[in-house]
Amino acid sequence: MVEAWLPDQWNRRFLATGGGGIGGCIDYPTIRNGASLGFASFGTNGGHNGSEGFDFFLNQPEVLKDFGYRAIHVEAEVGKEIVRAYYGRRARHHYYAGCSTGGRQGFQAALLYPDDFDGVLAGSPGVDWLRVVSSKGILAHRIGWPNIDSDSYVREAQWNAIVEAQIRLLDPLDGVKDGIIDNPTMYRFDPEILACGTGVLNDSVCLQPAQIDSVRSAYEPIADSTGKIVYPSWELGANTDVFSKNINATTGEPDLSYTILEDFFRGAVYNSSAWTPTNFTTNDMDFALKVNPGQVNTDGTDLSAFRAKGGKLIAYHGRNDESVTSALSAWHFSGTQSSLNASLAEMHDFYRLFYIPGMHHCSGGPGAWDIGQMWPLGQGTRDSQHNLLLALVAWVEEGRKPDSVIGTKFHNDVVADGIEAQRTHCVYPRRSVWDGKGDTRRASSWKCI
Repeated sequence: MVEAWLPDQWNRRFLATGGGGIGGCIDYPTIRNGASLGFASFGTNGGHNGSEGFDFFLNQPEVLKDFGYRAIHVEAEVGKEIVRAYYGRRARHHYYAGCSTGGRQGFQAALLYPDDFDGVLAGSPGVDWLRVVSSKGILAHRIGWPNIDSDSYVREAQWNAIVEAQIRLLDPLDGVKDGIIDNPTMYRFDPEILACGTGVLNDSVCLQPAQIDSVRSAYEPIADSTGKIVYPSWELGANTDVFSKNINATTGEPDLSYTILEDFFRGAVYNSSAWTPTNFTTNDMDFALKVNPGQVNTDGTDLSAFRAKGGKLIAYHGRNDESVTSALSAWHFSGTQSSLNASLAEMHDFYRLFYIPGMHHCSGGPGAWDIGQMWPLGQGTRDSQHNLLLALVAWVEEGRKPDSVIGTKFHNDVVADGIEAQRTHCVYPRRSVWDGKGDTRRASSWKCI
């Protein structure tokens, strides 16, 4: 299904959007945001209805193809014809915007259908989607699940205390005490400091010896069954609910609250309604990669065709992402650079990555996270200096390369309540650093180095 929002005051631009999780729902905040800015805006349900459950994938290879790679291409093809029929002329430029699964879909479009879009905006992109999903099961097992009565199992309440301690200890190291770990990949964390008797955590949540090993394991990268590192470490300071919230509140039995793992592996990978993640291992992850149902995993990094046609790609990722580890975006950037044998300057000619400290998955968080990516906050940031979609437009249509974007934190995340703080966010690998003297709530006090 494709849905169109066609504004009367059209700016001659086309915008396609993606989905989230296991798809099945139109991304209304993004499509509405685009239409409000004058784009002829389109959304898709990814080829099926519903974003929970496994039935819509079970024995449905064509639905899997839609979710994996085809739905965005169909949206682009059909949407362009709708625009021509409705407005009586074609769009001058074609754009895509999506986050999470939508970010993956954006990279898939640039890789497989490079002529569909002139510019792609990909947020928190789950480009290695099957490993993103698998990581939740692997990490749950590393902390003792489903053996919730074992000495090594780390309880949910303990994880809240662990993350709070990380922020308390690491936040001040960037020079600004604001509840944000600017770049968690800079640090290593030894959970032994949280052992009972150290005084860092109180007696109700401090770690016993076997639990220390579990927590240490949780913050190690993921290797495949051959021992090759294939997925980065979980980020320090990020919420762990996707693997630590794993007991059914009603029954008290082991049960992952992150349902995507069970749903997708049941319906798509193993095609079995009886499968459960109770004994999940790296072998399951490797098997999923081998099957790659619906070509869902963005295996390739060779964006040479998209680059050659003049396409521009902007990715952004919150450093406090609680679903897709933010280091994955740096891995993908480096992988693309290697595939193209490109210098950093050559990469920046068509592909730019922005990290947003203090931003959760796609949106939200304690940082200056609003960069115009969604309704309604996007209405408070409607120029290319504060809005990455409009920065992408300026890059595609005027050749203005975005070196930075100003992120905004509204009071209570409500535009009408006014601006709480702003911060300059920098194109990777440059990073945003406080100048040491200005008001940290002002973007002008943050420099790119």
